[in-house]
Amino acid sequence: MPKTAKKAKSKTKSGSKKSKFVEKKVGSKTLVISVSFILVAALIISAVIVFGGRSRSPVLNYEFEETVSSGVDISEHNGSVDWQVVKDNIDFAFIRVGYRGYESGEILADECYEENLSGCQKAGIPYGVYFYSQATTEAEAEEEAEFLIKAVKNYRPTLPLVIDFEYASNRWGMHTGRLYNAKMNSNEKAAVINAFCKKVEKAGYASGLYASASVLANEINTNKLGKNTLIWLAEYNSEVTYDVEYTVWQYTEKGTLEGVSSEFVDLNYWFK
Repeated sequence: MPKTAKKAKSKTKSGSKKSKFVEKKVGSKTLVISVSFILVAALIISAVIVFGGRSRSPVLNYEFEETVSSGVDISEHNGSVDWQVVKDNIDFAFIRVGYRGYESGEILADECYEENLSGCQKAGIPYGVYFYSQATTEAEAEEEAEFLIKAVKNYRPTLPLVIDFEYASNRWGMHTGRLYNAKMNSNEKAAVINAFCKKVEKAGYASGLYASASVLANEINTNKLGKNTLIWLAEYNSEVTYDVEYTVWQYTEKGTLEGVSSEFVDLNYWFK
């Protein structure tokens, strides 16, 4: 996890070289204290100038050695996945485990989550999981987290358990559904997200939030989010144009990846 937020325009795509994945125990960090106040100040100022944004230092139990790593996120909508082929082209994955109906509010499992978790894990790909949320209360967010925790208890996700916080859209591309219609304010949205993340962290997993860059910048009070929550944003441009803090960037929904049967797939970069 980066110590300082980065802007997309200062980043480059990872090449064909695979990122080496290193697992580490939480709390095993060594703090390096500089004797020189001037040096510390210079490093802080340099980080702000180069990377911009606010600093986040969540404690996580993994890291990538490469500065930029490539990943994919997968759900039942992507059809069959040959993870042994996929592993040669990506460094990490996020897999959808379940979702809440945007009209009914019913919690359902992704039809392919067990197959995908097993295949990804067998292939040795570092992975996390996500739940498509339509929670409008903290209690509902906790319910979603509990579903996710129970679903992965027989697996070994090393990356965060993520709440996918986004509005549903109708066939005309207009926002709809229970989350959108709830009209929560930015503090209420942050409280719902925190309820999910706290439940996940209490169970011993790292937590994460997925949302569009626009929603992160304009509709969620990110100052209220837990310091250990990984931010995974979506913006389909050549760079992130919103002044928001993040670690993972979903840069396209129309990517292609050998081993995935769907015409298109979501692709991501993880920045160290």
